Amino acid sequence: MSDFFKKYAAIRGEQHVQKLPLEGTIAAQIKTRRKQLNMFQQELADRIGVPKSTIGRTEAGLTSPRIDTLFKILQALNFLSLTVVVNRIMT
Repeated sequence: MSDFFKKYAAIRGEQHVQKLPLEGTIAAQIKTRRKQLNMFQQELADRIGVPKSTIGRTEAGLTSPRIDTLFKILQALNFLSLTVVVNRIMT
């Protein structure tokens, strides 16, 4: 673990720091899939009933969506199931 992450873990906690790579991967998968579908952030936001800023902050890795919002995003992006996302993350 780098010095930065050690210092950050001292502030936020080790568990929080350990979750960051997975959250970043999920954010990247959401953004990649949205772009594959030629969909704008606003369009995705409108489809699932959230502000555009929610999509932007999620894709940037600034926030983690609530589980119900995550499932709405997955449905709107035509992910067949959470298993598809998990498989993409793990490979």
